[in-house]
Amino acid sequence: MAALQDEGSVPFSIAHGQQHLRLLELPAEILELLDAPNPPPLSIKSQAASGASGTPSAKPAYAVLCTPTSSFQLRQVQTSNSLFVTQATLEAHGNEIPAPTICAIASCAATLELHPSTESSVVHLQAVLPVYDIVGGDVDVAGNGKSKPVIFSHIPLSDGQCESGWRELVAFEFAGSSYRPSANTLSQAWKSISAAALAEGVKLDSQFLTEDILRLVDEEGYPSDLILAILRLLAADNQDKTGPWSCLDRRKTACFVGKTLLEARQEKKYLTAEFLDDWRDLLPGTWREIAKLDTISGAYTLPSSTTIRFNERLAAAINAEDVTSNAASSSRKWHERFGRARQR
Repeated sequence: MAALQDEGSVPFSIAHGQQHLRLLELPAEILELLDAPNPPPLSIKSQAASGASGTPSAKPAYAVLCTPTSSFQLRQVQTSNSLFVTQATLEAHGNEIPAPTICAIASCAATLELHPSTESSVVHLQAVLPVYDIVGGDVDVAGNGKSKPVIFSHIPLSDGQCESGWRELVAFEFAGSSYRPSANTLSQAWKSISAAALAEGVKLDSQFLTEDILRLVDEEGYPSDLILAILRLLAADNQDKTGPWSCLDRRKTACFVGKTLLEARQEKKYLTAEFLDDWRDLLPGTWREIAKLDTISGAYTLPSSTTIRFNERLAAAINAEDVTSNAASSSRKWHERFGRARQR
């Protein structure tokens, strides 16, 4: 190895066999995590290039560094300065006493910078989750054979960001696959939840055992994870979403029901008065005053003075805590009790 030394200075040498290293510049947020008493695991994910090279829609491949809740895109930045990675060693020549030496083991012409990624996971999840749609009582869908953890591992975002998108889409696992429900499915499932609650005298905006609703709705054949996903989406902000109890937020639920009802309606014409009546019928009696057009502002258009339609252009921008749908009837026994309760 080559060495440079002046009187009174620390010898500096450059190793002939240079190592291949990249320097990673860490932001303060990552440093705080690493300095914590129990630092969380970090992971690196990648996104493959999409589209044919050279086309306007082509997107280059990239990698991200993920914490449990955040992600940072890795970008390589070239530098014109000589940047060495050094290592302290002891070096001796002949019979001399070994002396401290600084040895350059790598030369880095570029560094890696981390840039926070605020990208939503919804688009990624929509691309890999088949739509679970119920048509005429039959499920029209082919499974993807992928579990939730497997899907998350292939999305270039943190697990926390993936979980947020998963909740937005009301995604669920069933029979070895993962799905996202259609507005029609959400609407039918909500009608069953509402009918079961009314038949059993369950107040949805008070603490109730989640298992009670799951047991009743299970008679309709809905996957239990789908019903759980709906209840967690609509839960009050201060509700523990992992425990055995549930409590729904009135306004959040009313928005969800109104928007899914409207989105699920396939006909071009839907009378506004009819829509409002259908919406109110899907809500507990004391909640029906919330069923006003102002509650779902931005989610609808008025093609005429008497009709209403779901606003497709703004659908992607609507928070999933406020979704929509048109419900289907059922002939179960507890639905018969529901009918008698409505007559009273």
